Amino acid sequence: MKFASSRLIFQRSIASLGVLNNLILILLIIFKSPKQLGHYKYLMGYITIFEILYSILDFVSVPEIFSKDSIFVIVIYKKLAFLPEVLLKYANMAFCSLFGMSMAIFAIHFVYRYLIVTGSRFLQKKHFQKVMSLILFTVFVGFIWSIATNIFLNNNVYSDAKLSNDYLNSRNVTLEEIDYVGAHFHQIDSSGVEFINWKSMGAVLIMTIVIFLSFSTVFYCGLEIYNRIRIMSSIQSSGTKNLQSQLFWALVFQTMIPVFLMHIPASIGFITSMCNQTTEVLGETTEWTIFMYPALDPLPNFFIIKSFRQAILEFIGCMRKSVVPPNATNSKKATGNTIPLH
Repeated sequence: MKFASSRLIFQRSIASLGVLNNLILILLIIFKSPKQLGHYKYLMGYITIFEILYSILDFVSVPEIFSKDSIFVIVIYKKLAFLPEVLLKYANMAFCSLFGMSMAIFAIHFVYRYLIVTGSRFLQKKHFQKVMSLILFTVFVGFIWSIATNIFLNNNVYSDAKLSNDYLNSRNVTLEEIDYVGAHFHQIDSSGVEFINWKSMGAVLIMTIVIFLSFSTVFYCGLEIYNRIRIMSSIQSSGTKNLQSQLFWALVFQTMIPVFLMHIPASIGFITSMCNQTTEVLGETTEWTIFMYPALDPLPNFFIIKSFRQAILEFIGCMRKSVVPPNATNSKKATGNTIPLH
């Protein structure tokens, strides 16, 4: 079998970049966070660890998304994955679980920022424990999502036949060489009669409910945070006001990245599959955008949060100093000039 080496190189490169960017963000959170950040740094650190795990999972399993007509599935090739065969099914379930968790994670970030900005009494006692409870809530959502995936998006003989005929045969691959999980809405029985797979419909219903609850929470809390920051800007110190604004806009852009790269493409894939109208191009596009998300998501924090931005610029400045030839430095000193760093 001949695999698309360019896809593997790109996917593993993006996954490696995702690990690198998030490791940098963890170091910034630990060593360069403003003191006023408080317990919010634990939530920031949690999402960073989440995205590192996402990138590692992508690197070791290099999944591919296949969509055509009414099928939309994640496929892992056993020969390409750096995982034992027994773990491939769990890796596929983990991808679906992380998708669900991501929506809950951004929702709790907005809820926490809302509670802080509004001065809620909820966080006045046992603050740290309540932050941990928010984190555990997202883990619970991921657990429920895994169960739903196993129940509603599991393999069956009708999906096996569709996948073999439309995808595997042209690649000279058998079902024994892959593991897959996903939705197949309109199936055909042995008599050639088409029927609706209500399990896949149930999966879409659950996904729709979770997305609606997540987006509603983000929208409501985001609007309230924005209005409260505007109202309190006249009575807060400039430092507090600037930090609140930085955290808010960093969170907004950090949320928009997975929304546009992951949630919207995946939702379109499921909806078009449900209507028996999806195409292979849509699956390929969704695959590329989803796996870019962990690498790009830390970037808003780098550029918007002032202390993080300054730390990165200082590091770049030190790197530029270190590459200046010693002779050139001595030559400039002799003439009484200095070398510009930017």
